[in-house]
Amino acid sequence: MEAPCAFCGERKTLVESHVLPAFVFRWLRGRSGAGHMRNTDNPNLRVQDGLKFPWLCIDCEKLFNRYETAFATKVFHPWLSGNNQISYEDWLLKFCTSISWRVLKYARGQNENAQYSVEQHTLMDQAEEHWRDFLNDRVPHPAKFEQHLVIYDLVKSTNISDLPTNFNRFMTGEVTLDIVGSDRSLMTFAKLGRFTIFGIIQKGPNKWSGTRVCVKNGVLKPDKFTIPVGLLDLFREKATHSAMAMSNISSKQRAKIDKNIIDNIDAFAESEQFESIEVDILMFGEDAVLRNDDS
Repeated sequence: MEAPCAFCGERKTLVESHVLPAFVFRWLRGRSGAGHMRNTDNPNLRVQDGLKFPWLCIDCEKLFNRYETAFATKVFHPWLSGNNQISYEDWLLKFCTSISWRVLKYARGQNENAQYSVEQHTLMDQAEEHWRDFLNDRVPHPAKFEQHLVIYDLVKSTNISDLPTNFNRFMTGEVTLDIVGSDRSLMTFAKLGRFTIFGIIQKGPNKWSGTRVCVKNGVLKPDKFTIPVGLLDLFREKATHSAMAMSNISSKQRAKIDKNIIDNIDAFAESEQFESIEVDILMFGEDAVLRNDDS
């Protein structure tokens, strides 16, 4: 179709553009060893891909793909393969900003219950424009609309109480997005398995440390970091929502899942998903994973 490109604004032929990168969904399909994935909005339906819309012209799609390829080949897959010290250059900030721009464009207005102040509406407009200017090299950096990248590992023990019993499975394996915050803070949220990108729209009073993506270069490695305490509630909420959705899978679909696992048992036993299940059992007991078919 021909229409104004959502990024450059020029009227051109548009292509189907992913909100979150396609490589993440290819990884997600292979993560279980069975080659399938399910959407928490409708867990009884298998899906093969993420959200995509006729947003971008070919030139803008190529621009975004360049940063996606750099992140996938230099960070995402190497980190998951065990390389946990990775140097990056300016492409990482471009990638994170492109993700935040897309999340803001898609998620704004999706939640009818979300309430934003006049200031927050203004800041969302400013963030969208500034991120676009940065990606087009019209400004040198995202300024106050910072990008933060947090990489999670499996949590085998913690003194934090009331965590959902699927916490490790969610934190290392879920792919989701949203606009999150409060009356004093606002940010885009994009979770790509272990990698979570926060695009700051309104920076609240709580501290961030060790997570901001640098403009020119830096090093990603396991380290201590500080994020706003309210984000723990966000993770609890998202993990609980995921668990509740998956608990609604029909008996017919459960049987298909069980058969896929049995048919691919060797691959499943070596998968990252199986490892996260093992750690959730270690933390929360077998009931965290075993289902009660009588319920």
